[in-house]
Amino acid sequence: MSFLPMQKLTIGELFVSIAAGLMLFLLPNDAKNQINDIALAQGYVFVFSFVISASLLFTVKRYEALGAAMLTDSILTVPGFLIYLINGTATKGNHFWAVLSQYQIVTMFISWVVPFFLAVTVRLLRNGLGDTSDSRMRFSNFLVSAIRSLMIIYLLVIVCRHLFPYRPHLSEARDFNFILFGKITECLDGSYENGILYLLWHSLILAPLSFSLLILNPRIKSWHLLIICLWTGITLEVIQFALNTGTICIDDILLYMLGGAAGFLLKHFIDLIRSAITSGQDRCMLSFSYTLNSDNKRTKIHKKEMS
Repeated sequence: MSFLPMQKLTIGELFVSIAAGLMLFLLPNDAKNQINDIALAQGYVFVFSFVISASLLFTVKRYEALGAAMLTDSILTVPGFLIYLINGTATKGNHFWAVLSQYQIVTMFISWVVPFFLAVTVRLLRNGLGDTSDSRMRFSNFLVSAIRSLMIIYLLVIVCRHLFPYRPHLSEARDFNFILFGKITECLDGSYENGILYLLWHSLILAPLSFSLLILNPRIKSWHLLIICLWTGITLEVIQFALNTGTICIDDILLYMLGGAAGFLLKHFIDLIRSAITSGQDRCMLSFSYTLNSDNKRTKIHKKEMS
């Protein structure tokens, strides 16, 4: 399986997909240059991400085309941050590590979330004779590209925003906070600046990981996922402690696990909707192996419903 699903698309379809990915990549900067208000700029990105994605999906009529566009968008994002890191290393400037702004993070995820859930919605509503092994296989191919795209964005955010927000001072004293619910209480009562944003950030940071793991392996047990999120959260805290870019806080680990639960619930909520639409015939839509064993079986079910 190649990194881009070239074998699934014609040259023309691939060219159009890459062009759409380039448009998604340029969209956040275009919005920021035209609109001073950050919230309006994010709304602009949302609307035009939908327009670009819908135009591509309903023109080419291939899930893989939208996946290739999403992957192109993510790949184009990487070189800019590599150049920033190399420049910071060479000059040893104040911003040694690349720092993603809140606007960049939000718009990167908007550019992924909008096309992903557009494709998922179309797939959710597809039923009857149009629900064939071929259409399911194409959706599975889309998922491969979409998850790869998400992982590129996710790693950028984790590295450039969460783990290495500035040049670490390894010789300075480390901080600990082992008071259970102490940090959460400070955030909720307003004694910690930007407390709500802090809680939101830490409680969602592992949601993409758990969501992706469930797509990679829909049969993964909930307690397996809980352990993975627990050890991932501990690892993140240890790395921040080792590099002195953060405080080891037990509440952060609890919030990480809450994010893992959010990704778990989102994936199963989508599967639950699909199961309801198909009268229980289809319980796992978000899977790389999403195909029908027999198109004839689905045809017979559809004919029985119509009679």
